Amino acid sequence: MDFEFQINGQKRKVTTDGRRPLTSVSVDERSYEVDWRRVEGGVISLIVDGRSHTARVARRDGGLAVSIDGRRYVLETGGDDESFAGAGGAVGGSGKIKAPMPGTVVKVAVSEGDEVAVGQSLVIVEAMKMEHNVRSPIAGLVAKVSVAAGDSVGTTEAMVEIEPGDSEG
Repeated sequence: MDFEFQINGQKRKVTTDGRRPLTSVSVDERSYEVDWRRVEGGVISLIVDGRSHTARVARRDGGLAVSIDGRRYVLETGGDDESFAGAGGAVGGSGKIKAPMPGTVVKVAVSEGDEVAVGQSLVIVEAMKMEHNVRSPIAGLVAKVSVAAGDSVGTTEAMVEIEPGDSEG
């Protein structure tokens, strides 16, 4: 998956293979092996090229505020939030969409049988007094919706399952 961000005001290209927990990430042309796990809420434990780090992530208008070992980064997407397609618990390329953190389903935007595009809103989950728009990381057909508005969700069960389509867009 390719993303373009403004990181602290500087345009950067970020690429990831989307695997979890061990993934390959490139920032511009520099590659890293990253082992990551969501510890709680917006806290992520990272091992980058063998070195341990703690990241704190919070959504903000048009992007994310990220603090890694006390260093602050602002990632901006230009305000449309499309660069975060699939963010929030979905494994890139997987059709099993999970909640980014434990919370309550506010809205389910799809039904079984719906066709979805990459980046399309699937479910809105309220957690930590914030709404998290969970988007589809793949194009395809909604095979199963396992949640409804008002349901409590964790991070281990799929909320929505998507059968991949022929194209990703």
